[in-house]
Amino acid sequence: MEDRRPAMITRLRQALLCGLLLGTAALAHAEPQCVERYPTPAALASMFDVALATTDALDALDGVDVVLVARGGQDLSKYGLRHSHVAFLLRGDDGQWRAVHLLNPCKTADSHLFREGVATFIGETSAHTDLRIGVPTPALRATLKTMLTQPAIQARALHETRYSVVAYPFSTEYQNSNQWILEVLAAALAQNEDGTLIVNRTQAQAWLKQHKYRPSTLHIGVAKRLGARFFVPNAAVTDHPAGERISGNYSVVTVESVFDFVQQQKGLQMELPIAHVAVDGITAPKP
Repeated sequence: MEDRRPAMITRLRQALLCGLLLGTAALAHAEPQCVERYPTPAALASMFDVALATTDALDALDGVDVVLVARGGQDLSKYGLRHSHVAFLLRGDDGQWRAVHLLNPCKTADSHLFREGVATFIGETSAHTDLRIGVPTPALRATLKTMLTQPAIQARALHETRYSVVAYPFSTEYQNSNQWILEVLAAALAQNEDGTLIVNRTQAQAWLKQHKYRPSTLHIGVAKRLGARFFVPNAAVTDHPAGERISGNYSVVTVESVFDFVQQQKGLQMELPIAHVAVDGITAPKP
């Protein structure tokens, strides 16, 4: 088989900027900024190898054209979490897999929906964390494919541009990346359950409450909370109940809580991991 890596690495080197690797960034700077940063050849090779392993594994699954994919952009081990960011992978009519997900560019207070290649989505997380793939049931896949294929607008209607990395799961004031995925899943599951049409976030969150969605609880110390409040535009806690703000125990939509909920709703057909390809000197940044 012809080695496709050299050409792909060249294209990735030209395309991958800091803004496309936001999932690997930690909340650390007082002001948002984007600085061009090119991965090393070893990092690019790792990204390509993991992306190729991912698409090969998905292509081998008969009839599968939509999956969930989680990457480990930050080291959240102190919270008992392995992955930090979840997206949909969607196979287009051209046979190519693309990630569809919400990103917060340059640590600003705003988010956008992105549609990008698998290697770009994975980024340098390929060097330190296995991917987690969730394959929805056939019925859920069919609904998600319709919702996520342009020019459909239902999934976009569930996007809130005001971003907070610790957005409260039952408020529409802010939204984090995993929350958009969860609310799109809620809309698809509701439609499959009894034909309910969810077209806004209030409806999605009401359905999630009714169906016993349980967010993760992250304890954030006083010093980090004060730092986020005054110095980090993409971390707001004003949408959380007073009790959570006082205790520092925040309810947050995480990768694990998304997968747990879809499993609870019997919406996953199977899961599979995609192994990372280690690169010396590259580790998951701490938040």
